[in-house]
Amino acid sequence: MPKRWDPQGYTVKRGDTLYSIAWRYEKDFRQVAEINNIQSPYAIYPGQRLRMQPADKDGTTTDEIRPQVLTEPETGKAIVIETPEEQAVVASATVSRKKASHATVQKNDTLYGIARREGYSHHQLARWNHLQPPYALKPGQKLRLSPTANSLGGQSTSIAAVKPVTKPITSSLRSTSVKAVPITASVSKKPLPVKVDRWHWPAKGRVVKTYKANEPSRKGIGITGKSGQPVKAAAAGTVVYSGNGLINYGNLVIIKHSHSFLSAYAYNQSLLVKEGDSVKRGQSIARMGKLNSKPQLHFEIRRNGKPVNPLHYLPRS
Repeated sequence: MPKRWDPQGYTVKRGDTLYSIAWRYEKDFRQVAEINNIQSPYAIYPGQRLRMQPADKDGTTTDEIRPQVLTEPETGKAIVIETPEEQAVVASATVSRKKASHATVQKNDTLYGIARREGYSHHQLARWNHLQPPYALKPGQKLRLSPTANSLGGQSTSIAAVKPVTKPITSSLRSTSVKAVPITASVSKKPLPVKVDRWHWPAKGRVVKTYKANEPSRKGIGITGKSGQPVKAAAAGTVVYSGNGLINYGNLVIIKHSHSFLSAYAYNQSLLVKEGDSVKRGQSIARMGKLNSKPQLHFEIRRNGKPVNPLHYLPRS
């Protein structure tokens, strides 16, 4: 397991897709999308913080550290507000589910968190309450949850009542030059099949490592062969990841075959497909690379996000 592994949340990095993040956490991508209220085509942004566990009834998850990443609408620049690592985050007070005219800022609340909880974007709350980056909030501050009557033109009056406090929630601000360009997960234009009709062996060779459910290093099978030999799609589908951003997978291809099934091909010498490509069963998608200095393909099949034994699906040779 990588260092600083956070089971509760993940910060999106350049090159990530919703599918690759879900794969990392052994979750179905639809579950991650639902937890974070992300709609198809599942656009995510570098620096965006994703929750990997469902929220509790009061809208919180755990006492994890949650850096706030917001985007300036005009410039597209990412504004990162980080909480010191030694500071523990405490759970927010229970929030009423009834639509109120205002929201009262609680300790450790952020504009992004309040917006998500109330069902708005942080840009809307910032505009309605005349907030400027870095959107510092103070406990007891009241935020309007609807636009003012004259918000579409003319001057508006101040509407955010602030209780005196001695210290804002947010810590020091640092700006990055990250451009807020969405990373859109590839979605096939054709309706996905409910099941995979037939599987194909991804490479010619001998199985040298078998699947074992309780061992993290054996979530799939290892197939030995010759360096550079073709690696082929085990079934028809759409490429949803092609890159080397996942730790312990090297050059990796992930293909979505149906509503439930995905397959992965790891430690490749080179990749022959890109995200969004439609592939046929048996089509070459990569060249076999090396694992521990020996030519080998690591192959996985996942059903609803969970690893399953590929030998239960591949035809008997």
